[in-house]
Amino acid sequence: MRRIMQNRERAFAAIIKDGCILMVHESNGCKDFWTLPGGGLENDETFDEAVVREVREEVNLEVKVVKHLFTGTYEYGVEKCFLAELINPNSVPTLGLDPEFPADQQNLTEVKWQPIKKMVDDIQVSEVIKVLGIKV
Repeated sequence: MRRIMQNRERAFAAIIKDGCILMVHESNGCKDFWTLPGGGLENDETFDEAVVREVREEVNLEVKVVKHLFTGTYEYGVEKCFLAELINPNSVPTLGLDPEFPADQQNLTEVKWQPIKKMVDDIQVSEVIKVLGIKV
């Protein structure tokens, strides 16, 4: 069973390519949604370090942080979104694992380049669109 984390800061990445944004599908029985790759900070980890690690874990890609886009809050504390870019632009995302869950209880089910136009109703993506001034 997953531990409930109180006051856990989290970081997530907006990775944009060819009019699409990279997203992961999460499903845990109660919730079923698409979200940007990211997660909670580990001990003594910076937000930038967490973004790079989380993208590597969840979608098997190496990225570098370009800039901070926005800060918000979620049920366990502060969350920050960063624009990130692929170190190798030709790399292909593949579904990774969330190390907080056993192999037979993973909540990540899919990774996909979603057309930004299709995701305008997503809270995180809508904020990315606004901050970056993307025309949809």
